[in-house]
Amino acid sequence: MAIPLQRLRVFAQHVCAFALLALATTTGAHAQTQASPTAINTGDFSLGIDPGNVATSRESSVFAYVVVTSIDRFSRPAVLTASGLPAGVTASFSPASISPPPSGNARSRLTLAIAAGVPAGTYPITVSGKYDKLVRSATANLTVTADSGFKVTVSGTQHITYIGGSSQVPITVTGNDFSDPVMLSVAGLPAGVTATFGLNPVSPRAKAAVNSTLTLKASAQAQQGKYPITISGASGPITRGVPMDLYVNPDPDFTLWTIGRSRALVAVTQQAGISGWLEINARPLHAWNQPIAFSMEGLPPGVTASFSPAVVNPYGPTSIAFTASTDASIGSYEATLVATAASKTHRLPVQLTVLPYLDANRLANDLTRVGITLKAGESLLFNVMKPEGAAPGFYLNTQFGPGTGAGTLYVREGAPPTDTEYHCRTSGVWSTFCRVDRDPHADFPLTYFLRLKARTDMTGASVMATYGDGYDARPRAVFANPADHLINDNTVVESPLTVAGLNGNGGIACISYRLSHPHRTDLKLELIAPDGKAYLLREHSNGPINPSPEQTLDLTDKVANGVWKLRVTDDVSGGSGTLLHWTLDFFRKD
Repeated sequence: MAIPLQRLRVFAQHVCAFALLALATTTGAHAQTQASPTAINTGDFSLGIDPGNVATSRESSVFAYVVVTSIDRFSRPAVLTASGLPAGVTASFSPASISPPPSGNARSRLTLAIAAGVPAGTYPITVSGKYDKLVRSATANLTVTADSGFKVTVSGTQHITYIGGSSQVPITVTGNDFSDPVMLSVAGLPAGVTATFGLNPVSPRAKAAVNSTLTLKASAQAQQGKYPITISGASGPITRGVPMDLYVNPDPDFTLWTIGRSRALVAVTQQAGISGWLEINARPLHAWNQPIAFSMEGLPPGVTASFSPAVVNPYGPTSIAFTASTDASIGSYEATLVATAASKTHRLPVQLTVLPYLDANRLANDLTRVGITLKAGESLLFNVMKPEGAAPGFYLNTQFGPGTGAGTLYVREGAPPTDTEYHCRTSGVWSTFCRVDRDPHADFPLTYFLRLKARTDMTGASVMATYGDGYDARPRAVFANPADHLINDNTVVESPLTVAGLNGNGGIACISYRLSHPHRTDLKLELIAPDGKAYLLREHSNGPINPSPEQTLDLTDKVANGVWKLRVTDDVSGGSGTLLHWTLDFFRKD
């Protein structure tokens, strides 16, 4: 049966359309397949050598810098190699692979060492940098001279200069059948650092050595960092250079601060033995490493102070015990704590109050003083003494009843309070407390002052002070690490603390710390025992960190001696901080 011509035409049209669709699909798939191996654009780089011409004699070394410059934001590692080296010449790179920042550059130091038998002449040295299939090269000329000439040597490859100070580098220029003067210079100094030579130029003469001294001075505007510099000597066509890493660092120092108090306040009582105490900490700054000796200046006659220890090396706390004799005059005084080291001396003002042994205004523990009468604006000062002995739960509760009238009770540790300087105050009825908590807990005697001030005429007023029930006489051993530890994003920092001289287990311990960080919830803190057990202290919470609240731990199943660690984990991006200080207190019952 014959097929109509119209149907054949329609069928042919469908076949052609199908073929075109298949061809387009195949072509598209092929194009996609061809495109997929195309790598993500990594950019490009150029390579250069500075200087492009170097010269030295046999049995010496010379160096130049290889500079890799990013093109199109290239930032991958370029591996460096050298070729064209004559026999007896070796090349080394520091570092051997460099990654420039996007659109920036990075340097590596190329050192060429020339052995004794290398013939004099000029040699082209090719340095190449390779990343994947990218290879870029540059050429420098090495000129090896005859043995006549000179060498420049320095001691070591690193040197430190402190900001605001100066330092010296001994330099030796040695001649070998050479008598021309050599001019010394320094290249690569950062802004704020200057260089002078004690003797320049120098004339080494044949087979002789001449010494000069390079003095580096860093101004207050110099920036901390590591800087590669070159100390060179030049005479006619001959130049010799010695590489050195210059470290510009802050001047090592220390600071003084009181432990547990905002200021150095102390009260001492006549004829009462050791009746006043201060704890002071010398905190290191910028790699401080010198012993610090403590002394007092300006103590009134009859008042003495003793230190335990009298010297810390290179930093740490000291306790100062104050004693007043019968001859000590009643009153308030300004003394000075002096901390002296080889290169630094710091002073801390100490406000000292001497009280009478028989004091009509001393309050006994938990006994109420009644029948107080004051006119409006008048004040009456009382004091209460906490005796010597460890007090892990010590606190002081004070309260007053105004009777008929109104007034305010101010409480301060170590010195009489004023209207603006006090630890706490209360202006309520008898049931309203003014409470002072000691942190850290003190095992030394403390004197608290209570100042009752009448706002209106008062009659029949009452005042009482009470030690907390937690007071006991358990001995205490305190260990602290005041060294700073930087806390970067997504890092774990551990601050070690060596505990020694204790017997048996850790007993009941208290831990506290001080941190500086913009986001407290980023932090997790743990105490790590010497055997590796972790005690969770903080889990990304929003509580105080400078200082932290004291936390009590039961360490009776752990040996006290050993290296304890405070582990700080910052596993959240968005801010860095510093671990400033932490303390571990051990309490035990004998």
